[in-house]
Amino acid sequence: MKKIAIAILLILLVLSPRIYWALKEEKVMDIAVIDKSVAKKDYREHNGLFHVLEGKKIVRPDREAYDRSLDYYGFDPYDQVALEPFHERPLDMIYVADTYGVFSDDLKAKPDGSRSELLYGGMELTEWNELMASKGEDTTLIAEFNSFASPTSEEMSTIMQKELGITWTGWIGRYFNDMSNAEVPKWLVEGYKEQKNSEWLFAGSGLAFVHTSGKVIVLDGQENKSAAHFKLTKDGEEKFPKVYSSDYMYWFDVVEPNEKTNTLATYEFDLTEKGRSVLQEADIPEIFPAVLHQEHANTYYFAGDYADFDKNPIVKWQGIHTVYKYFAKDVSAFYWLTYFPMMEEILDETYHRKNSEKSSDSSTRK
Repeated sequence: MKKIAIAILLILLVLSPRIYWALKEEKVMDIAVIDKSVAKKDYREHNGLFHVLEGKKIVRPDREAYDRSLDYYGFDPYDQVALEPFHERPLDMIYVADTYGVFSDDLKAKPDGSRSELLYGGMELTEWNELMASKGEDTTLIAEFNSFASPTSEEMSTIMQKELGITWTGWIGRYFNDMSNAEVPKWLVEGYKEQKNSEWLFAGSGLAFVHTSGKVIVLDGQENKSAAHFKLTKDGEEKFPKVYSSDYMYWFDVVEPNEKTNTLATYEFDLTEKGRSVLQEADIPEIFPAVLHQEHANTYYFAGDYADFDKNPIVKWQGIHTVYKYFAKDVSAFYWLTYFPMMEEILDETYHRKNSEKSSDSSTRK
């Protein structure tokens, strides 16, 4: 009997995080997710966000769980058509994950990264106006890399940047573990070859920057020794005490904060003297913002594809991300050490702001 009791206790101990999660109160939030780059049924461009929502037990106003395959506005990978666009309604959060769109090459079983016909994409003025009309004083607006870049019009891009309190320099970039493999898109290679009138002979790790003008800059292992290192500023450490610095290994853009915009995190690189001179010549700073925040307007800009996550971990366990972060490496390390806890903090902030407003209104009526 004693052994059975001990066995039951051990089972309960092991299952306690799952039981705790199941008993945890649901949090109702109305969140509009914009993702116009859903070419495949993995929904990877917004997949990472939905894991956070599930782990936090955040549900829709109808108390149903958020579904990554249904609860977004963009492109339907099944019927390969645009979904019904967003229409104005009061929101707690707006999350613009990606507006780059879907190109004919994306629909291939194995896209080769070559330039192809745009089928759908870009932020439209009417759509943006609907979103902004839905943004109340307490609504949080988050936008990521490629929210206002091509194929969004220059006029629309300027409007979005102003709303987010940033200015884009026109540069985007990415660190590659191996510049000789298929991860490097064909359009980047072709752009370099055309500009330099020489072959792409790079191998090993490297860093590439591309400007809207078409200019391409490549730093190989002799000029750059690291991926983009995400590092919190002093203000960022105060705001996100559970967020760790880590290496970010995907696409980013080089942006500048406007007057009332605060930089909460930056990207840094381990550059050689030669690498520094190459960036200096191109007027690209060695350190530039990764996360920008307008406190007065409740906006955040993530200068990277942070919600892009192609894994489907178990998250219905209280505190499970704490376990994942100890074993995560490469792309997963950034997700568990940095993005997941940062989004938890922003979601909590948004939820508390919303509910403290309701409590205040209730007290006033009394």
